[in-house]
Amino acid sequence: MSKVSITKNIAANLVSNIWLMLLLVITTPLYVRFLGIEGYGLIGFYLSWLVIVGIIDIGITAAAGREVAWLSARPDGKRKIPTLLRSLEVVYWGAILLIGLGILIGTFFFGKEWFHTKDISREVVWGALMLMAIALVVQVPSGLYISGLMGLQRQVECSVLIAFFGTLRALGAVFVLWLISPDIRAFFLWQIMVSVLQTGVMRWSLWRRVRMESYPARFSTKVLGSIKMFAGGMILITASSIILTQADKLILSRMVSLEVIGFYMLAWTVTSGLSRIATPLIQAFAPNFTMLVSSGDRETLEKRVHLSSQLMSALILPPSALIVLLSKPILFSWTGSQGIAEGATSIMAVMVVGTAFSACSYPALSILYSTKQLRPVVTVNLVSLLVLLPLLMMMVVHFGVIGAASIWAFYGLILYVTYQVYGLRNIPKARFFSSTMRNFIAPGMASFVVAFIAGYLLKGVEGRMACGILLGFALIVGWLAALLSCQNLRNIAIEKWKWKTNTSL
Repeated sequence: MSKVSITKNIAANLVSNIWLMLLLVITTPLYVRFLGIEGYGLIGFYLSWLVIVGIIDIGITAAAGREVAWLSARPDGKRKIPTLLRSLEVVYWGAILLIGLGILIGTFFFGKEWFHTKDISREVVWGALMLMAIALVVQVPSGLYISGLMGLQRQVECSVLIAFFGTLRALGAVFVLWLISPDIRAFFLWQIMVSVLQTGVMRWSLWRRVRMESYPARFSTKVLGSIKMFAGGMILITASSIILTQADKLILSRMVSLEVIGFYMLAWTVTSGLSRIATPLIQAFAPNFTMLVSSGDRETLEKRVHLSSQLMSALILPPSALIVLLSKPILFSWTGSQGIAEGATSIMAVMVVGTAFSACSYPALSILYSTKQLRPVVTVNLVSLLVLLPLLMMMVVHFGVIGAASIWAFYGLILYVTYQVYGLRNIPKARFFSSTMRNFIAPGMASFVVAFIAGYLLKGVEGRMACGILLGFALIVGWLAALLSCQNLRNIAIEKWKWKTNTSL
């Protein structure tokens, strides 16, 4: 794929996901206003369910995206894509329907007694949990079709559809709560309606790109057998990582009030929003990594790995630094509630550290996936599971929500170090210490310098609007400083500037 195509895909994915992140910023305070912090806690619990069901989703969708990209790079491979997708589709829908049925049965018998509520009745919570199970079944399968489109390099089309349905889902829910009923059940009914439409449109969009009359789509156990090791490894990796990343929420849901869970989920929503920046970048580069591995072009692969790593750090670290140092004014400027800022600020400041490390590990992790080196990923997740899960339970018992956030920060650090070591070891001139210094530490230092200066200037600022404007300006300056601190990105920027100057003359 050409640089122009990669740039186009990155731009499309970034615009789409930044737009979705802005929607998250706009709609979250409105959800809290209409539903209360307990109602928002239930929304956060549903998001956790989405991640947990991702045990199946990630395994199959990762296999779909990788195999489609791999086959697309080979002249005789494209004819195999329809059969591959049909086979994965049958398995995927079967697994999701079984999982959804299991969740629905469990919720029917145990849903009323699960949460400690103050303002929401148990009947309302029970009804919301039942609707969550249905929403999962109709929303999650769209991931398969999104992954297929990404593998076919249809990122622009895919990004437009994701942005459209994300807007419909988020803003539509606000109008439902405002004009129809401020009831958490109404919220989930709307999610079900939009998800049915999204999954249907995504499926149609993918199949119209791959259907070939000469090579009809059919279910094939042989095709599934050829990818079972990769898909199985991905499922094992996802299962172990999800247990670690979601166990905190399940444990806390039985130990603290729904109000405290609401604070925790609000902090988690903000920090996980950084994935809206990280995901589109790696979605644009990952298929290209696979194609370069397939063609044996190691020199270009090395350049693309450094470029993607520096882009990831330059985008992720400036907002992370601001959240670490200025989480309280950020939350107050956002929600307008001093109580919410007090309740969630320390959680968010700790949690964002793990998110930053995890996001910045994506390029090296993507190399492992592209080369089918799953053993290091499986090993680090299983070892982390054995060590960190007991530690998580102990930290929650003694330190509550801060203990849970601390484990997430530590887990992110482990992922970054491990994937950098193993992901880059077979790439010439890409070693752990040198790569970390120029791809992570340099933009990180620039980001924290800007955040420190912003914190100093904020001391004399009063009012939400003025505070928000200063924070927005600091974020832009942080992004510029981080970009200029990365050698590869700085050289590209200088070349672009020289080219524009020469053409204007």
